[in-house]
Amino acid sequence: MEEFVGNVLGILALILPVVLVLILLCRIFGCNKIPLIMGSREDYSLYSPKKTDVLSVGIQALLFRLLIYYIAFLLLKLTYMSGGSYLEWWTKWDATNYIGIASGGYDEITTDGVVNMGNGVLQTLVFLPLYPTLVAGINYIIQNVYISALVVSTICFTVGIMALYLAIANRYGKSIAEKTVILISVSPFAFYFGGMLPESTFLMVTALCMYFTIKRRWWLAGLMGVLCGTARLQGVIIIVFMGIEWFEDKQIVEHIKNKDWKKFGEAFKVFPALLLPFMGTVIYLIVNYAYTKDFTYFMKLQSNVWAHSFTDMYHAMKCMWSSLLEYEFEIRLSVWIPQILIYFITIILMFVGLKRHKNSMIAYLLVYLIISYSTDFLASGGRYMSAAIPFFVLLGELCERKPVCYRWSVAMGLLLQVILMGCHVSGWHMVT
Repeated sequence: MEEFVGNVLGILALILPVVLVLILLCRIFGCNKIPLIMGSREDYSLYSPKKTDVLSVGIQALLFRLLIYYIAFLLLKLTYMSGGSYLEWWTKWDATNYIGIASGGYDEITTDGVVNMGNGVLQTLVFLPLYPTLVAGINYIIQNVYISALVVSTICFTVGIMALYLAIANRYGKSIAEKTVILISVSPFAFYFGGMLPESTFLMVTALCMYFTIKRRWWLAGLMGVLCGTARLQGVIIIVFMGIEWFEDKQIVEHIKNKDWKKFGEAFKVFPALLLPFMGTVIYLIVNYAYTKDFTYFMKLQSNVWAHSFTDMYHAMKCMWSSLLEYEFEIRLSVWIPQILIYFITIILMFVGLKRHKNSMIAYLLVYLIISYSTDFLASGGRYMSAAIPFFVLLGELCERKPVCYRWSVAMGLLLQVILMGCHVSGWHMVT
């Protein structure tokens, strides 16, 4: 029975994205005859936020992040903390590697008492450089790398929420924008935005890239895309959002149908800007080469050191199901069950949102989900999806139409965030 359930989950995990891909391709290339494939309705109340509105959102985001830090302190003080400082309790799992990189670069790192895992293996090259570079820069002023890491995360989260609010308000209106930023802030794994991890940095540059894309400022969007590519491996796929936005805005299909080659050519004047996110990945490959004379060194580390290998969604889901059955009850609740639920909830949200959202938003979320989950041992799915902006846009739009869903999402999200944050900072059955 257990094997049967695993097979069913694996098949669904593989087939449902394929169906979505086919629908999106039909929509993008103008095949709108079938009701399910019909394009999104433009019936949102668009809104250009005032500076005071954006500033207010930023202040509230900052105060909320400080409140979460205080709640973490109370959790540790009243429940878990028996030794060590507050900063040490935030330095968990991948955070130790980012702190090491910020302190001494990729080749002079002591992590948990181990220098480069021995034998000259630069295990930290799997971590991208943008966040530790920012931490190192702030550390020149603060002179405490742990505090610098939290400061960078807090600032990036605040700016990221402001940029996200701007982007969504310009496309969906004020109310949905407000719901989106609240939902992403109170989601179960959103405490990572305040950790010594790159989630807040990735949120910031992705939100800025989406904002400039929506405003059709292609070159600024491309520059933000470069930073996306240096923030996380998934960063480069922002090109999916940018590309589809450009493709539909410039009416490429219509120009081809009408054989209007002049307008077709003019549309490609900004096309190089869409390719800039690849430069972020190129920068990361150059970093690998600078340290090891091997552009793809990080890929060897993923399989040989970190036990991660890319696989299809069928086998990825089966591996998650097997892990759920093998591990103890506590880690099932904090890792494997949330990861499986998040995957299928995301798929459902995309199907539900097909008629009301642009192709770019759904396609980007679909590719982001697949890339994030396509590994044979995923333990950070919740963390990765905490920065999946389109998920919260789709959820925010749904909650706009169903207020009960919004109230439950906020209440349950915040409750689970506090519980999971307590597990994380205490080191108790929480994997990142």
